[in-house]
Amino acid sequence: MACSADHAILTGDSQDRWLDRWLPRLRSAVGDGHVLELGCDDGRDTATLVQAGFGVIATDISLEALGSCATLVPAARLLHHDLRTPMPFADGEFAAILASLCLHYFEWTETQAMVDEIHRCLRPGGLLLCRLNSTHDFNFGARGHQMLEDNYYAISQRFGERKRFFDRPALDKLFGTGWEPISVQEMTIARYELPKVVWEAVLLRRHS
Repeated sequence: MACSADHAILTGDSQDRWLDRWLPRLRSAVGDGHVLELGCDDGRDTATLVQAGFGVIATDISLEALGSCATLVPAARLLHHDLRTPMPFADGEFAAILASLCLHYFEWTETQAMVDEIHRCLRPGGLLLCRLNSTHDFNFGARGHQMLEDNYYAISQRFGERKRFFDRPALDKLFGTGWEPISVQEMTIARYELPKVVWEAVLLRRHS
């Protein structure tokens, strides 16, 4: 996956409005269709999409999170779904899929299967906006824990007992087949009380 990846520092308010600069590309890709959002949590990104005029199907494994999302964004269609299982959508159903900070809790084989499933549900030329933990995300567990796989640790936290961190070679491996990178950047964001380091990857599903 050939694409430059400088480290950026994104500060600003606690709303972490990272999607704003991608809205024009999303609008071009989606038109009057829907965006599929995986791991919507409390609906922060869901709200950004709906406020921008998109229809959104938002999924999460947590019923509590879906309840919070429903309160914040009543216009969104919500779906209770475990990412480790196939998605209940047709091949190529979506022009755009969002997966922000939700694909890094799993064993490698599970993670790859999730990306393959995203690829299946995107139409050729469809857009994926994805954020993943960086191996430099030291404030949120990238060191000092029992290692289960390369950069995959036993960490007890809100969303589970394990967390994965990515370097560039891991990203290249994960998105090495069937994807065309638009932008791949490692960046520090101001989403939480402490700075968080993530990879932001924006990719197109290849036509073949």
